[in-house]
Amino acid sequence: MKRTILSFVLLSGVALAGSSSKEVIPPPPAPEPALWNWFAGASAGYLVDYEEDMYHLHLGIDLPSRCEWQHSVFLECGWTSADDSFVTPPVTVGDSQFSLYLDSEVEIVPLTLNYKIERKFKEKLSAYVGAGIGVAFVDYEATAAALGGGGPTANFSDSDTVFAAQVFAGLAYQVTESFDLYGGARWIYLDDSDISVAPVGVGILEDDVLVEAGFRVNF
Repeated sequence: MKRTILSFVLLSGVALAGSSSKEVIPPPPAPEPALWNWFAGASAGYLVDYEEDMYHLHLGIDLPSRCEWQHSVFLECGWTSADDSFVTPPVTVGDSQFSLYLDSEVEIVPLTLNYKIERKFKEKLSAYVGAGIGVAFVDYEATAAALGGGGPTANFSDSDTVFAAQVFAGLAYQVTESFDLYGGARWIYLDDSDISVAPVGVGILEDDVLVEAGFRVNF
């Protein structure tokens, strides 16, 4: 009996020693989102009411995100200008009568800090919305000259810095991992300017809708 029990114990030990235990390998940890994903881009558009072209350059970063929404912060600089010229009805100065040729130009350079959220709803297509605040630098120049010469000529110039704000929305298409195309619209608001000579000819942009298209390069 003792031999039977001993043989059973020995056989059990050999069987257990020969069986391989399964090693459980834990899954690799999820990669941490990158902290600094830089991007740069440019856009061109048309101001609906102001009826002028407008251009923008921007530089920013994509913030870390674990959800479906991508958050971005970027600095943007824009530029637009408008000019106008016309001839006034005849005016009398002393014994002379003449018409004035008026020529005016305004240049606007907004500088804004913007926040944007973006979400993909197709493999390469996404929608975005955002807003920004900053300042706009406004330069104004005007010239009045007598037609045909012989009359007075006057030059006017002034500049101002005003509050600027905007909201924007649109669609973006990922051409490659490092290059995107986008198109959309934005509402631009500029505070009232204290330029003293305006309006002489062309007016100054206060608020308008910009329709635009642009590109973005991801680093």
